[in-house]
Amino acid sequence: MGFGISEATVRTVVQEEVASIQAQTDKLAGETPGESSVSALWNSGAATSGEAGADLVSIGVAADRKKLNLLEVDISQLTVGSTITVRLYDLVNAVERNIYPPPGTTWVVGTDPDAIPVIDGPMEITGVLRVEVYSDAAGDDGLAIAYKYALEDM
Repeated sequence: MGFGISEATVRTVVQEEVASIQAQTDKLAGETPGESSVSALWNSGAATSGEAGADLVSIGVAADRKKLNLLEVDISQLTVGSTITVRLYDLVNAVERNIYPPPGTTWVVGTDPDAIPVIDGPMEITGVLRVEVYSDAAGDDGLAIAYKYALEDM
């Protein structure tokens, strides 16, 4: 080849570059979606924050950076007419803070959609995002709330 570079050296450099590009594009596929359901004391319990309700799910891993593209919370199994609040907690300057919802944001079972799109677009998380749920109906204690989320590497 020209310039004193062997064909084997060029081939090695190209293979390394292709491997690097593949590693980056593999991240775009995302991870396997997380989904499950939790039964808890949504009305009379105390969540990790100390507020009424219960923890639904913790998403992510400490000191790991992810893009959260979707978080849906299914309230369809709760009591029709009950008012539901979904709270999100994230670290802000190493201190866990309530980052969502804005005051007055609630959903009513039987009126609002069964699955609430709490996050419906990219949101960076740099650690663990904790999700809590509160219901104003005592009859919702012990009922199941399902959820689904989609993460991708950054």
